[in-house]
Amino acid sequence: MQRPLYIICMLLILLGSSCKREKNKTDNTLSSTIEYAKGFSIQTDHPDYRILTLNNPWDNYSESKRFYLVNDKKIETPADGTKIITPISSIMVNSATYLGFIELLDELDKVTGVCNANYIYNPTIIRGVANNKIKDLGDSFNLNQEELLLLQPELIITTAYNGDDREEELFNRIGLEALFATEWQEQSLLSRAEWIKCIGILFNKEEMADSLFTTIKTNYERAADLTKEITHRPSVLSGQDFRGTWSMPSGSSYSAELFKMAQLDYHYHNNMQFQGSIPSSIEEALVYFNEADLWLFTQEDSLSDLASANDKYNLFKAFKTGNVFNTNKRKNEVGGNDYWEMGVARPDLLLKDVIKAAHPHLLPDYELTFMDKLK
Repeated sequence: MQRPLYIICMLLILLGSSCKREKNKTDNTLSSTIEYAKGFSIQTDHPDYRILTLNNPWDNYSESKRFYLVNDKKIETPADGTKIITPISSIMVNSATYLGFIELLDELDKVTGVCNANYIYNPTIIRGVANNKIKDLGDSFNLNQEELLLLQPELIITTAYNGDDREEELFNRIGLEALFATEWQEQSLLSRAEWIKCIGILFNKEEMADSLFTTIKTNYERAADLTKEITHRPSVLSGQDFRGTWSMPSGSSYSAELFKMAQLDYHYHNNMQFQGSIPSSIEEALVYFNEADLWLFTQEDSLSDLASANDKYNLFKAFKTGNVFNTNKRKNEVGGNDYWEMGVARPDLLLKDVIKAAHPHLLPDYELTFMDKLK
């Protein structure tokens, strides 16, 4: 299975800048400016090491852990942090979210372990697991400790959760270093995508990560500019009922940001009471979204499947007009979905998908990347 042409093109465009720097050297005169992300910071002004600092979003972004990145293990570093030798040559990824960043950086060959391989989309990783070159360590909340000990990755990238120290205690007990990432707690799509800089420095690819992010940011802003002259804002409904609860995006959610950038009218756009989603019901959805022009982010693959899931869905205007979209276009046969992988790294493409669905005349030649229209 081939990856999309946009990835290949992006890597070729950036090859010149990334190849100017030898992979096993660092240029400590460079400084990586963090524009949006709050969960980490990078310092590159010391002659012997670079500093990667992780910040705690649940404690006013105070420093939670510090890494000193060196090219030579003989280099002495301060005792208030963890020394990591870069570039990393083997990494275990506990969440598929970070595979999109690693792919854009052209470092998938360094991934030696993953969790929940059945939920991964990336074809290279899937092949690696099938060929036993990449170990599937099972459920991310109940890792196979014996396999992990045998694997001995140089670094583990995992997702941090507030107040849950069990994973950290496990990794400390077996003597493995872990980077607890909090990209999912960032407040905007671009701040989330900027975590490519955090991943890039682990491979001594700060320049490439900076260039990639600049391209993504520019594309995102250009896409948003397309909608500035829109006079009619279509109304939008999001998601669907699941076991009696319809989780609607709150005004501070990533989905609400996409709706705003695409000039969509969303009923809950000012509701900031909930950080991620607002618990609702199908009855409430019918009250506020019965006449919505557009229905996004459903889970079903066809209108008939949607109708079979709940016969009340056919009461919505968007269903009657067939203006319903899911995020399953890049989904494999075992359930892995690139929306949760490359979609995190490429918010510019997510925004273009929403604009194409809402205002197709603005992007006449653009083909949907992650979203698909239900038939």
